[in-house]
Amino acid sequence: VQEGGRTDRFVGTGGTSFADCGVSVAITPSSTSSKILVRVSGSIGISGGGTINGVRALVKLFRDSTEIGSGTSGNTYNVFMAALPLNSYDMHPFSQSTLDSPSSTSSITYKIQIASSANQCVIGGRGDNAEIAVPTRIQVMEIQG
Repeated sequence: VQEGGRTDRFVGTGGTSFADCGVSVAITPSSTSSKILVRVSGSIGISGGGTINGVRALVKLFRDSTEIGSGTSGNTYNVFMAALPLNSYDMHPFSQSTLDSPSSTSSITYKIQIASSANQCVIGGRGDNAEIAVPTRIQVMEIQG
């Protein structure tokens, strides 16, 4: 079991380009038949003044450079986790997990990237200011196959 993450608020760039947010963890499986349980938890929001109805906060999960765990039938967004805040002061707690089969005994890094459909995406606090900070965690657990 390994854990990574951050304890401070992070504000990403605006728009739909996904960017690293400093939430990652490495693990080296002991067998190619092992599975890795990946769990990500925290809080997400959107920056920007007042009402931001319709702006989506988006999270993708990666194993090294390979996207994993995302939905597959969204017309616009296929992501690991999404929220739809109504106001810039909204905080949406989340916890999402997936079971990965990396088929590797080399070191693997799992990480999340964030984006939004318009404004800046924020993890670890409110979108409108730095009043609150909550941890964003990523945990991985090897399950031997």
